[in-house]
Amino acid sequence: MDLLDKFLARLAGLPHKPLSMVTFGVGLVAVLYIAAGITWKLIPISESTVAWEPTRSAAQKGAQVNVSELNQLALFGRLDSNANKPKPKPVEVEITDAPKTSLSIQLTGVVASTAEQNGLAVIESRGSQETYSLGDKIKGTSASLKEVYADRIIITNSGRYETLMLDGLKYTSKSNANQQLQQAKSRPKVSRVDQRKNSRVAEQLSASREELIADPTKITDFIAISPVKRKGQILGYRLNPGKDAKLFQQAGFLRNDLAKSINGYDLTDMGQALEVMAQIPELTEISLMVERDEQLIEIMFSLPQ
Repeated sequence: MDLLDKFLARLAGLPHKPLSMVTFGVGLVAVLYIAAGITWKLIPISESTVAWEPTRSAAQKGAQVNVSELNQLALFGRLDSNANKPKPKPVEVEITDAPKTSLSIQLTGVVASTAEQNGLAVIESRGSQETYSLGDKIKGTSASLKEVYADRIIITNSGRYETLMLDGLKYTSKSNANQQLQQAKSRPKVSRVDQRKNSRVAEQLSASREELIADPTKITDFIAISPVKRKGQILGYRLNPGKDAKLFQQAGFLRNDLAKSINGYDLTDMGQALEVMAQIPELTEISLMVERDEQLIEIMFSLPQ
């Protein structure tokens, strides 16, 4: 107790004002330090971003990847070198042996077409008529429709070809109608140049027609015509512009066009050529078939009266 009394006695002897100021200063510093710490915690600190890089193990540091071996694995498949090559066209088989069928069916109608896969046949089987397209199976039989011609159809029955004639016709091994249809299929496609509504061409033709009627020899002013023969047979008539080439070009002709027919009349047949030439003064429309670069071009134009 003596020590405590002595300490309190000395403490009471100290000046109170300086002591309180020192205590206040220490407390103020402590408060400011704590406030500063709280403030820095509330403000976000921007950090520089660093790109992530995978860490390499010691084994990877010394190893090298062989890219050629990976390519040989063909993880995503291999490129087919034949993928871009054009596929060969299917070979069309010409049917030469097709005897008359013994099936109890009747062909009542056909729609023959020069376009492939467009032929139709009306066949009566078991008392009912059905329309069949190429490849369709005929009702009540195991046969299917193979080909359609103007006077008959070809069917496949148990692996062999058979012929079914149109009702009322007798069976023959060959048919002119079939040959004409085959020839039509083999003909090249025809392009068309239609000048019938071209008023400029109509006016030129109208003026030229009057001159030609007055003097037929003036036809050489507009067009030069020369026959083309091979082994004594006429193949057509070569067309070239005359002195006035304007009408020749406007009508759609080009140099060296080979005229083959006019309005369906074959110009290689002298009889048909003379017949259509006699009709030209009375014609109001002309359809001239010409051969150009091994292609057929149909040039159509009107002849005003």
